[in-house]
Amino acid sequence: MKLLRKQIMFMLILSLVLVTTGCTKDEQNTVQTSTVEKSEPETPLQVGMMSAVDAAPFYHALEAGYYEEEGVDVELVLFTNGQHRQTALQTQQVDGAMSDLVALITQSTSDFRLIGTLSTDGDFPLLASGPLTEGTTITAGTMEISVTNYLLDAYLGDRYDVKKVFINEIPARLEAVVSSQLDTGIFPEPFASIGALRNLEKLTFEGIPEESLNIIAFTEKAIQEKESQIAGFHRAYGRAVKDIQRDPELARTALMNAIQALPEAIRETMGLPEYHEPSLPSESFTNEIISWTEGVTGAKYSAGAKELFDTRFVNAL
Repeated sequence: MKLLRKQIMFMLILSLVLVTTGCTKDEQNTVQTSTVEKSEPETPLQVGMMSAVDAAPFYHALEAGYYEEEGVDVELVLFTNGQHRQTALQTQQVDGAMSDLVALITQSTSDFRLIGTLSTDGDFPLLASGPLTEGTTITAGTMEISVTNYLLDAYLGDRYDVKKVFINEIPARLEAVVSSQLDTGIFPEPFASIGALRNLEKLTFEGIPEESLNIIAFTEKAIQEKESQIAGFHRAYGRAVKDIQRDPELARTALMNAIQALPEAIRETMGLPEYHEPSLPSESFTNEIISWTEGVTGAKYSAGAKELFDTRFVNAL
């Protein structure tokens, strides 16, 4: 009888241990599941690109796997229209985008601010429907509040009487030159090379501008929330530039692959800039562009280089 009671007690104790252990495992599973559910994956860094030669290092970095190696998930979003890019920035569809100093300066007075983190290298030739004779009056297509207007002054201002015609859309501006409604117009590469295919003369000006007018800018929100990702993005860009400096064909390949509407015929004639290692515009050059922008817009801009740029990402390289 005593043996039976001992057996019963042993079975009760064993059952209690098993039940307790089972409850503990269930609780552990619940905690682990809860932790997984609360840990949200890091969202990709989305950066707007334009159909311009500036984009080459970014796309080469993507093809070479440099973003992944630098620990950042990057999504490059290609825009063919500057207004669409701006809308995407303001509605936070992208974290940052390719822009320019004039746009950065004019936006510094608005509630929605962008901060420049990296100069990019572009190329802006003139396309002419015929020879340009110095000392004569010529008509030229450009955008009013833009780097193209600044460059038009720098290219032609002291040698011609220039009558500017403001046409924002690149295709419409190109057609105006092709049809000889305008004598010349300013276009970013690779669009300038597309115009050359249509029998327009492509004119370039060495040493103008002194520094890059193009820039990558991020929203304040992105810089606050995705600092480490933006840092990795800049490191990958620096690696891509070094590759392209050794082999410029990598830039052509990256652009032809990324901008699929480009005709194969411009691959070799497309003008490429000198791609520089990560940097930002100097204070003196920035002040020059601020002064020029104030003259065009009639507004005053209190923001200087310290307010317009965040130097952490290029200084860390």
